[in-house]
Amino acid sequence: MSGTSGKAEQRYANLVNSIDFVTEQFGPLDKLIAKMRENPAPPGSWRVTPPDELKRLMDKVKQNLTTLKDRAVRYETELKTREWKV
Repeated sequence: MSGTSGKAEQRYANLVNSIDFVTEQFGPLDKLIAKMRENPAPPGSWRVTPPDELKRLMDKVKQNLTTLKDRAVRYETELKTREWKV
């Protein structure tokens, strides 16, 4: 049973570390979005998502990651002691 527990602990650690890694990338992305200016593009040309929309999307991603990490922490004991698939 300790083999299953060890794998589950490693998977849990990987999950939390991955969430933390992604969260660390928000600072540079926020700075990049803050520097962006909305430039109207002529019809038929490539369009970039406007900065305000990118900010809204980033806020939603941050909220979802926070929710995911909160749930992982809430179920930490169960996730560390039971076999689970990613």
